[in-house]
Amino acid sequence: MNPRFLSPLWDIPLGRPPAVVAIGRNAHGFEPVDRYCLPDLWSLHVYGYEAALRVGELELAIRPGRASVTPPGKEMEFRYVGISVHLYVHFRLSSVGPTVRVPAMQDLGDRYDLVYERLYGVMGLQAEQPERVNARVWDLLWELCASPLDRGGAAEMHPAVRRATELISRNLAEPLTVGELAREADVSYSYLARLFQEAFGESVVGYIRQRRLERAAHLLQRSTLPIKAIAASVGIPDLQHFNKAIRGAYGVGPRSLREGAASE
Repeated sequence: MNPRFLSPLWDIPLGRPPAVVAIGRNAHGFEPVDRYCLPDLWSLHVYGYEAALRVGELELAIRPGRASVTPPGKEMEFRYVGISVHLYVHFRLSSVGPTVRVPAMQDLGDRYDLVYERLYGVMGLQAEQPERVNARVWDLLWELCASPLDRGGAAEMHPAVRRATELISRNLAEPLTVGELAREADVSYSYLARLFQEAFGESVVGYIRQRRLERAAHLLQRSTLPIKAIAASVGIPDLQHFNKAIRGAYGVGPRSLREGAASE
């Protein structure tokens, strides 16, 4: 597993921006234990102290520079050591769109200061500019998510799969074939197909299609690029084909997907 990921991964729907209900900076530890559960809200915490966190049956270590994400309905029990200050966001997510994976706890490393500053910078804007806050949190959640490599465990992933997924990610706008990827990864067509099935539970073609649709949905909902340009940027330049693919994946066409995100 990637060493920055310190826990299991949650499935999180990020096809549309979150609706941030609360964002702030709180001091805890006046009582040694704090328990609460948010029935319909996700939680994001960014830590600058040492403590312990129990999420359901999962035990996690809090350390300075770490961040946690918790799904709705999970009881959280914080066990503090003295006064402890963290940033928090409570938000609601739509079930529409792609589901990706985010670690329950991760070490932000040298990204800590940037993540902290970006959240802190919008804390006072919730009342007057909620869309801006939602967009900032959405962007950060995407950055915190595990990449396709991490979903399979980068340290354990076969080098051919790692090479192929890197090529796919960098070349979504270009025509991609399994044969070309296999040659670049220095394995046979059939062996690469088997490796992808083992790593991701789908074929190479299915993996490419899913990455293209995830990228397209992301661009439709967080950019103002023309739909034609987005289609070309993910390697599906035929607009009729692109419309059909988006509708098949998300239940609505590209324009409706974009308008739905804008209306939330």
